[in-house]
Amino acid sequence: MLENHEVSPRRRVPRTKVTIPDPPGDLVSRPRLLSALDAGAERAMVLVGAPAGYGKTVLLADWASRHRGAVAWVSADAEDNDDRLFWSAVLDALGGCDRIPAGNPVRSLAVPASPGTDLTFLATVADALDTVPEPVLLVLDGAQEITDPGTWRGLQALLRHQPTGLRLAISSRREPPLPLVRARVADRLLEVGVHQLRFSPEEAGTLVGSGIPPHQVGLLAARTGGWPAGLRLAAASAARQGNLGDFFAGRDRAVLDYLTDEVLAPLTAAQRDLLRAISICDDVPAGLAAALADRPDAEAMLRELGEPAAQVVRSDGTPPRHRLPPLLRTYLRAELLRRAPERTRTLHAAAARWFAEHDRAAPALLHSVRSGNTARVGELLRRHAVSLFLDGEHNVVRLALAVLGDRRAVASPLLALISAALHLERGEPQSAESQLSCAEAAWPEEPSADLTVLRQLVRSRLAQVDRGPAQAVRAAEQVDERLAAGTGLGGATTLHRAGVLTARHDRGAAREALTHVAEAAETAHHHFLVTQCLTVLGDLARTAGDYRVMDELARRVLARHAANDPHRSLEGAQVYAQLAYGSLLRGEAAECVEHAKQIGRMLGDAPARAARNLGLMAETLRGAGEFELGGWHSGLRRMRRARTRLGTGRSFSAEHAAWCAVLEHRAALRLGAAEQARETFRWAQPIIAGSGELLLMRARTRLRLGRQDAASSVLRSLSEENAPMLLPWAGIEASLIGVQAALAAGAGERAVRSLDEALVAAKTADVRFPFVFAPTDVIAFLTARLGKLGTGERFAGQVLALRRELRTPPMPTPLTERERSVLRLLPTQRSIDEIAQDLTVSPNTVKTHVRGIYAKLDVRSRRDAVATALRRGLLDTEITDFTV
Repeated sequence: MLENHEVSPRRRVPRTKVTIPDPPGDLVSRPRLLSALDAGAERAMVLVGAPAGYGKTVLLADWASRHRGAVAWVSADAEDNDDRLFWSAVLDALGGCDRIPAGNPVRSLAVPASPGTDLTFLATVADALDTVPEPVLLVLDGAQEITDPGTWRGLQALLRHQPTGLRLAISSRREPPLPLVRARVADRLLEVGVHQLRFSPEEAGTLVGSGIPPHQVGLLAARTGGWPAGLRLAAASAARQGNLGDFFAGRDRAVLDYLTDEVLAPLTAAQRDLLRAISICDDVPAGLAAALADRPDAEAMLRELGEPAAQVVRSDGTPPRHRLPPLLRTYLRAELLRRAPERTRTLHAAAARWFAEHDRAAPALLHSVRSGNTARVGELLRRHAVSLFLDGEHNVVRLALAVLGDRRAVASPLLALISAALHLERGEPQSAESQLSCAEAAWPEEPSADLTVLRQLVRSRLAQVDRGPAQAVRAAEQVDERLAAGTGLGGATTLHRAGVLTARHDRGAAREALTHVAEAAETAHHHFLVTQCLTVLGDLARTAGDYRVMDELARRVLARHAANDPHRSLEGAQVYAQLAYGSLLRGEAAECVEHAKQIGRMLGDAPARAARNLGLMAETLRGAGEFELGGWHSGLRRMRRARTRLGTGRSFSAEHAAWCAVLEHRAALRLGAAEQARETFRWAQPIIAGSGELLLMRARTRLRLGRQDAASSVLRSLSEENAPMLLPWAGIEASLIGVQAALAAGAGERAVRSLDEALVAAKTADVRFPFVFAPTDVIAFLTARLGKLGTGERFAGQVLALRRELRTPPMPTPLTERERSVLRLLPTQRSIDEIAQDLTVSPNTVKTHVRGIYAKLDVRSRRDAVATALRRGLLDTEITDFTV
């Protein structure tokens, strides 16, 4: 019993205040965070600190609900500034916890008038918790609502005693006044902050559901900074508007109201005004905030707003660079422009001056554009256009040229050439040629070396983008290396000349030159030049069969593109093509399909020949991926469309033709689409004449017809004639065809040798595609050989595991030629007798074929047969016996 102090009954506490909240309907459980909380549960304290909308309560409630009986929950509110109410809630929550024994004092303990300063009361609580057999987790949610020092004083005293039976978990928008520093030093504090609470793109996709297209989820996660509330607001905005246009533009009123009420309301007027001022900038270097807000204490205010639990401002680096959360910045900027357009222009002008004074050309130009100062825009462009182009600041330069207008831009040969170069990077050769003509019309009598070389580079790039390979080489040869050496365009010149070295099959020299240029460009911060070099190096790696290197380089370029948020670019499409190709060769068909889809998004409706070829490359890769994922007919149909649209010209490489043909031919034979396989072979024959790939397709055909000896003979000629392989990985496919032929002929030793050859080559190149999607007899043989594969054992295990994970549906039994003939006539509503007459067979024969069709399509009626055949694309695919 408590003595020598005033004792009062507990205050009545609403049940909801001490009950773990129910999860929201759209709960996205986060195992990575739940595991972290479980791992840190033995520490004295857990702090989940972040601004509003980061899912602090949802996370803790999800965690607590998994440990019911061990958790006491208190939802804090402003009334907890009365410490008697607060301690009444704490004791009620503890008393409702199963781990508190029936006779423990916390179940019946009265609350004194001033519990936060009543040392006897606090000691009694601590002693009672010390006797608990297993620790109880006390969750204090929304602790920022408690502002009275008296309430915190009691918790501070309790933590000084640190009862063995108590663990404390707090969620708050700011750091609570508790001994956190001491807990950090003693490693007794687990902190979960903004960085951990942000949603990954995968988690974001789960949260927003099907209301937002998958290809927009990554952009949405970036624009919201992974902020859970922002993602929910985006999903609601998309549901109201049908798209994310208003959300991204800062025009959604519901989002603005949420930001105003939940994020900005707790701030002072001076803090809100500072945030509005710096919202005009994506990044705010040290010193700029003071210039924009005209406040010498701006840096101190930003540091305060960037405290770990609040993070209304994010700061990093030395000296610090400040950044508002993307969504908050967008809405503050939009609101400032609506309410104070003149102040907005003044702020942009001030930012432009500051960046110019600090030799930051790109932001200086951007803010000059936004301030409407065309004179400053023209001046900055004339001084920095070439370096900005090489830096990759293409969007800024495009905006600046648009502000100047066509008349002023084309009057300058320099700006006209830069404009042409920008059009080429988007695959717009006609617009580029128009700008090139304007540059020629305004050409000076004595052009500078920079101007002359720039014109040569634009012409060379035009040939790369919209001419044939031979013309591209000739144009690159016209770029004057000696003249370029004294300009800032020497690296770009070497990049173009590398194409000449490649055409001469001097790939080693090309690789060395490009590596040197990329390193120098990195030092000079010429982002675009670096990515161009890496992209070409990736293509060189692909042709050499260095697929790991190709993938690594492509991912480096992709990371740079993500940082610069490109909209449409040939280079971006080329990189996604490398990634799609690499994914397919690793046996990751789903990833291949996703990368292939991105190629089309990067290209848009670009009319250039290079864009067209990349688009068709994407269709072939996507079709191959879809086929291996079980979209047999749609994937094969997609590959055929891409090939027929490529035509028979030489605007694409022989390598491109080889892998289009090998992939389609392989798929067509597996599905029994014999005529399509024959058509593919005939298309490829004149383009890749003399290549090993033609012999590979011949061997595959012979094997499909049951002529294993003939297949083996073709494979021997492939080795003996030393026919060059355009695709380094195709040799693996040839070895596996050899395995099949040997197995069919009962030649076990030969099958073992061929399998070992394929494993060695596949492991070295990290190419799993031929194995992962190999026929069942090859996989059965590989499985039987486990334990006898030596160094290939681990690779074989990886292949088999990947194959099991795919769970591809079984390939349908192909229709015979006669069945397909009957199927083509079913939609015509002809009777069985009429179909028999058309095909010059008996009605009973037609009935037999119809039964076969129904069985293979798993249908029971004529209508269902037609519907299923149309859905699968069967009515578009020819099937017949053939020889090549």
